[in-house]
Amino acid sequence: MAMDKSKHHQLVEEAAHWIVQLSSDDESSRKTAKQKFEEWKKTSEQHRQVAADIEQCIGSIQKLSQTSGHKKVTKVALKAGLSSGKAYKHLRAGTAFAVVFVAMSGALFYLTDTTVAYVTADIQGQSGQWTTQTLPDGSRLILRGKSAVNLDFRTNQRVVELVQGQIYVDVAKDKTRPFLVKTTHGQIQALGTAFSVTYDPSATELKMLHSKVKVEATQVKTLQLHATRQAIVEAGQAIKMDKNGVQKLPALNVYNEQQKWQKHQLMVENLPLNQVLQELDRNYKGKIIFNDAALQHVRVNAVLPLDQTTDSLKLLATVFPELKIKQITPFVVMVSLK
Repeated sequence: MAMDKSKHHQLVEEAAHWIVQLSSDDESSRKTAKQKFEEWKKTSEQHRQVAADIEQCIGSIQKLSQTSGHKKVTKVALKAGLSSGKAYKHLRAGTAFAVVFVAMSGALFYLTDTTVAYVTADIQGQSGQWTTQTLPDGSRLILRGKSAVNLDFRTNQRVVELVQGQIYVDVAKDKTRPFLVKTTHGQIQALGTAFSVTYDPSATELKMLHSKVKVEATQVKTLQLHATRQAIVEAGQAIKMDKNGVQKLPALNVYNEQQKWQKHQLMVENLPLNQVLQELDRNYKGKIIFNDAALQHVRVNAVLPLDQTTDSLKLLATVFPELKIKQITPFVVMVSLK
């Protein structure tokens, strides 16, 4: 038997109240709230159903709110959602937490994609776009989505600092001035070559398309097994740099990587679905929300248009009927298993 709307709205408000308590800065308060929330869920099947809807949304955005600053924004957004009586009029069965989720995702989207480094960068890419720039030495730089770099070109060297996102570099030859791409994890040195670099706070990834480069990790205290401080990376190879040094990644399909940057097509062979969605998300005008662990076992073989995210998601839903794709707002899509 379906819940009437007034009862449904009441349960949403009660459950959201507990979620706010679970985000408390005080550990003791969180433990108490968790215990009481579990008791609340056991009250009835209706309570359990509403709680399940909320917890699914919370789980999908947890990865966006790991820092203390993000958690504070999450808490404020939750309270804002609770204070809006009109919000509950638009809640539908199966999307009980949509309004509060939209408030949270909107705030967190700004924090995660618009950093201070991005705002102050010399060159900034825009969401859903490919930004091509010819550098002072004739090198060609492509920024994917909301990526950002700083430039430092001098008489003895050329430096591109990647502070956010993903870039493709086609380096103009200049034997007197080494070309360096730097991130917080280390540097990549080349004379004349083509490669792509992806940066996030946890690691920097390099994919080598032509010629070779020398990579050097920033001060590494303890090297893990199979990791080094320096390495030469040749065409068809890929590496990752992080706090543990330089580590090899699986061999690269050079043609597929070139198609991504030249034709804006994502060609994947037996790639986990979560990684496919990460790629699509880089060119989406908003945010694609999904659970990494739940989707990493689904393997994908496909050619997907990077500039038509909606079409790509529809194609994935056709190939994998077990996928549930829900457009929460014009800028937020949730992908999960049915």
